[in-house]
Amino acid sequence: MSNKYFQTRILSLFLLIFSLNHIAISQNKQENIEYIQQKEKELTNDSSYWDNAFVFYTGFNRVNLYNWAAGGLNFMELHGLADIWLDYRHNKFHWNNFIGLSLGVIKSSYGNEGLWLKNDDRIELTSKFSKRTPHLWDYSFLVNFRTQFIKGYYSEYDLQNKSYMDNFLSPIYPIVGFGFDYHLNNRLTAYISPITAKSTLVLDDSLKRVGVFGLIPADSGFRTEAGFYTNILFTHDSLFHKKNLSLMADLTLFNNYLPNKKMVSNQIIKKYSFTIDVTLEILATYKFSNFFSLTFSGYLIYDDDIMIPRYEKDGITPIFLSRPEGELDPITNDNHYFFDYYDPEAYNYNTQYVENDNGDEYVDPGEYWGYKVIKTGPALQFMEYWMLGISFTF
Repeated sequence: MSNKYFQTRILSLFLLIFSLNHIAISQNKQENIEYIQQKEKELTNDSSYWDNAFVFYTGFNRVNLYNWAAGGLNFMELHGLADIWLDYRHNKFHWNNFIGLSLGVIKSSYGNEGLWLKNDDRIELTSKFSKRTPHLWDYSFLVNFRTQFIKGYYSEYDLQNKSYMDNFLSPIYPIVGFGFDYHLNNRLTAYISPITAKSTLVLDDSLKRVGVFGLIPADSGFRTEAGFYTNILFTHDSLFHKKNLSLMADLTLFNNYLPNKKMVSNQIIKKYSFTIDVTLEILATYKFSNFFSLTFSGYLIYDDDIMIPRYEKDGITPIFLSRPEGELDPITNDNHYFFDYYDPEAYNYNTQYVENDNGDEYVDPGEYWGYKVIKTGPALQFMEYWMLGISFTF
């Protein structure tokens, strides 16, 4: 491992600490003083208490057209979201828990049958144990678990061919780390862990054989990373001095110290990556009444280990991976790559390293057995959701 590698990591750490320190100084000093004074009282108080919050939302949309001259599509949508915070404090001990659940499904008349597809799916559990100090810093141990409820498909075409991209507990992203909590005030907290273990686990045999989410095809379905982990959480119950407007922003950054394993020309290679995995979640709620609200949910992800299928500008037509000029598939006599899901050696197509005009990319068929391999590569993922419906907060 080169000196440049360590120098980059150390420099990144110092820059992050310096930035947080600068933010803390620029904050209202009186607010920081009040926070520390409140904290000192809690540390000397022998009582214990729970501080909990619950947010539930459910929504339903339906459009039904019959002989409608202007055209359009029939569709039905169901969506549910639940965020739960459980916070326990006792002297120098602080136990903070978060449970985030969401599931949304949609059914449209596009295609032959109008099948149900999910458009939101999340299970996230976070538990953080902290030893409190009379300062802005606390010592913390964090455990995070993230997965999804049901199978996901890119389109109805994939659903009809049972070509799913994920499944229940496939993948699972467990994270364990030791670090520090930096409380700038009651609304802004930064968790910093110089050493964090992040794993990727796939239990589904079909996905395991293909090799998705940065895993080696036909391998054990388990991958471990160790690196620098940061989580910045901002919450505000009365944004812009409006008691009915709340905001939660949760930013997570991770950089792997270890080399990534990838398949190149049917050989496993190890390569260091200096990219940072980014996850940003934003939840804003405007309450019209105690039971009726407008909620915005945004989710942004970038992970260079996750290969995303490439499509034309219309978002429908896939971009197929072409062979080098003059090379044809030995079976189909076509210049594209093909994938046979039932062939135990088929993952060779999935793992070739291809050089083309669009850069170096790994082949990921995503279970398109018997079909042309769709071109894939890392990409910025973003999902936004506007929900108008019934909500409960207490």
